[in-house]
Amino acid sequence: MIDASPEQLLEQIESFLRQCRRPAALEYGDSLLALLPGFYALEIRSGRLSIEIWDATRTLSRRIVGIERATTGVLDCAAQKFGGASVRFSFLDLDRPQSAHRKTRGVRQNFAEQFRRMLSRQFPGWEIASLSSSLDLQHSFSSVFPRARLVRGNQSIAAIASPGSAEEPDLLAFALLWFDHVRARVRDGERTSLCLFLSEDAGALTAHRLRWLHSETLRPHLFRFNEHGSAGEVDPRDLGNLDTRVAARYIPPRLTSDFETLLARLERIQDAAWCPEITGAISIRSRGWEFARIEGGRLLLGLETKREVPACHTEEVVNFAVRLAELSSPVRQEFPERWFESAVRANLPKIDPTLLPAPVHGQVLSFAAGDRGLIDLLAVSPTGSLAVLELKTSEDIQLPMQALDYWMRMAWHAERGELSPLFPGVALQNRPPKLLLIAPALAFHSSTAALLRYFSPEIEVERLGINEDWRKDFRVVLHLKSADLPISHGRHA
Repeated sequence: MIDASPEQLLEQIESFLRQCRRPAALEYGDSLLALLPGFYALEIRSGRLSIEIWDATRTLSRRIVGIERATTGVLDCAAQKFGGASVRFSFLDLDRPQSAHRKTRGVRQNFAEQFRRMLSRQFPGWEIASLSSSLDLQHSFSSVFPRARLVRGNQSIAAIASPGSAEEPDLLAFALLWFDHVRARVRDGERTSLCLFLSEDAGALTAHRLRWLHSETLRPHLFRFNEHGSAGEVDPRDLGNLDTRVAARYIPPRLTSDFETLLARLERIQDAAWCPEITGAISIRSRGWEFARIEGGRLLLGLETKREVPACHTEEVVNFAVRLAELSSPVRQEFPERWFESAVRANLPKIDPTLLPAPVHGQVLSFAAGDRGLIDLLAVSPTGSLAVLELKTSEDIQLPMQALDYWMRMAWHAERGELSPLFPGVALQNRPPKLLLIAPALAFHSSTAALLRYFSPEIEVERLGINEDWRKDFRVVLHLKSADLPISHGRHA
C-alpha cells in the first residue's frame, strides 16, 4: 500500500477521477455506485480523507486510508467503515475495458453476500461452514454461481444460487458437481441435501430437469428469490409444463433418377455427404458445409446464397463438391459439428447396429432452451425402440444437462404417441428413448461421469467416444454405460 497523507490521497484520487469518462465506486460485496456530479463528496474531515456517495435509494460513507494499486481505469484503495471495519474499495472508469473484470467480480461478490443473507434467513440454526464465489478450475466450480456448505448436527446442505434467469441453463451442472464435492467429504451417516436458489422469473427448466435426477440421493429443494433477496421454497411440480413442439410428420424424399444418380456419385467424393431432412428436403454438404440442396423438386447450389440450377445439370454439383474437397483449412474446420453429424449418419451401424440407417431425423423439436451448441438426432430400431443421439465435437461441461433437455422432451412426446408420424411403418414402443452421447473420445469433459451419476435410472445412457482422426477413418474407441469410467480410471460411487 502506498503511504501518503490525506492531502496526497485526495490529490491522487481527484487526479484519477478527472481522467475518468464514467467514474464509479465499488465496495466488494455491495453494488456499484456511479460518481455523478453533485452526488458525491470527497473531502478531508478531522485529518482523515472521507468519501460520501448517495443516490435515490442509499448513501455510502467511507474513510480512505491508503492506495493499494493504481492501473489504467482502476484505483484500488484501503478503506474503513466508520465503525472501523476494513473494506475493499475501488474507483473505476467504466469506459475503460480494464475495469470490466473488477466490475464483474464486484457484482458477483455482491450477489454472494446477498446469498449469504438468504441462507441465514432460510436456515436459522444452521452454520454456514463455507461460502465462495471464486473460480475453481480443479473442481470445475464456476464464479457465476456462489456455493455454500451448511451444517447442523449430522446433516449438511450443498447450496448454490443463480443470479438471474439467463444463467439458469448452466446452473444445475455446477450444482451437481458442488453436491458431489460436499457429499464426498461428509462423515459416515451424515445426510446431504441439495438446495437451489433461483430468481423469481426462473426455475421451470430446473424443475423439469429435477424430475429426471436421482431425488433419493439429492433430496433437492428449490427456492426462488425476488429483487429484494427474499426467498421462499417452491414445489417443482407447480412450475408449468414443458415448452416444446414436435414436427408434424416425416416426409420421405421423392427423388428423380437424376437426383438418385447425383447422390450416389457424391458418396464417392471425399468429405461429401447428404442428409435427409424431416421436411423431405436433402442437405448436401462438404465437411459439414452445406453447398447444395434438393428441395421441392428443385436443385439449389451455392454456399452463402443459393441459385437454382436445372435438375439435369447435376455435373455442376459434382464439380463443386470436388473443388470443395480440394480446399484445406480454415474451411476444413468451419462447421465441425455438422461434419461430425454427417460422419455419424454415415457410420450409424458402428454407433449402434440395432438402429435403422434411415430415417434419422434432426431438428425434430423446437423449444426455448438457449443456444445449445449441440446436434440432436432421433433414430429408431426395427422393433420400435427410440434413441436420442447427442453430438458434440468440443469439450463442454454442459453436455449431459443439455442432452437431458432434449431427451426429456422426446420422452414426453413419445409417451403421448406424438412421434409415430416420424417413423411410418414402425410400431414405436411405449417407453422412454435411449440416450447416446457421442463425441471424440478426448472431448468428453472430465465431469461427465460425475454428472451422469445423478441421472435417474429410468434414463438409459451410453457414452461413445470416437477416434480423434474420425474425419479419415471413423471408429468407436470408447463405449461406456451411464456413469461408468474406463477401467484405467478406476471407479468410485
